[in-house]
Amino acid sequence: MIFEGVVKLGGLYKEGQPLPLPSRPWLVDQSAVKPYEGLADGDIHSFTDLPDMTQWSLGDTPSVQTSRINWIVLRTDTSRLFISDRVLLVHVSWLDLVESGYVNGRDIVIDGQEYTCRLLDGGFEFLNPEDGYLGASNLENEWDKIVCNTSEILGLPTPTPLDLGPNIDESVRLGEHNQLWNWVGVNTWTLRPYAGRSAARCCRGFAAANFFYLNTFDHRHEDIGWRPVLEQRLVKGNAI
Repeated sequence: MIFEGVVKLGGLYKEGQPLPLPSRPWLVDQSAVKPYEGLADGDIHSFTDLPDMTQWSLGDTPSVQTSRINWIVLRTDTSRLFISDRVLLVHVSWLDLVESGYVNGRDIVIDGQEYTCRLLDGGFEFLNPEDGYLGASNLENEWDKIVCNTSEILGLPTPTPLDLGPNIDESVRLGEHNQLWNWVGVNTWTLRPYAGRSAARCCRGFAAANFFYLNTFDHRHEDIGWRPVLEQRLVKGNAI
């Protein structure tokens, strides 16, 4: 897998209107849980404002620069992956996403190019159910291989010991790893169901770069959200 850089492409639309990219991409309400003391509330868009996924979409690149999504781009032998550098929408459940096709893959078009939009694979089981900071039991998943860079992809940062928790702080938020992936203070819904409980789905991030967490598939909360992935098939190194 080859890291190709970060590009600005497309935007998040609500009722057909492009929204600004969150500039404080962490949970919007810290009354129940705080990543660490002193962190201001985030500004990720909330699904509760309009709980209807037909009214939210990824669309063409907006004319306004501050509404364009940042994507971390990687190439494999058969595809190019565009991974949003931050969660774009919170208070949205895994059920909301799967019912609208954004978990396993939904075909979309941005700027005339075809992509399949899905979630990252974040694993399906704890390494240790009593300690989410130890991460997933199976490291052959995209969150660990790419975000935590266990694959040692040239150009991508590897989490420092401070990034792995349990006591993150402002220095971690401002560190190289989080400045690229924006995992501090927000969980990312991932693709596969939890192996040990049929109603549970897996999340990654929030308290550490490799943190592994669960919530019920229909749960809507301020600290869990949608980080889209675009996949584009390649033919002889070029997009179809």
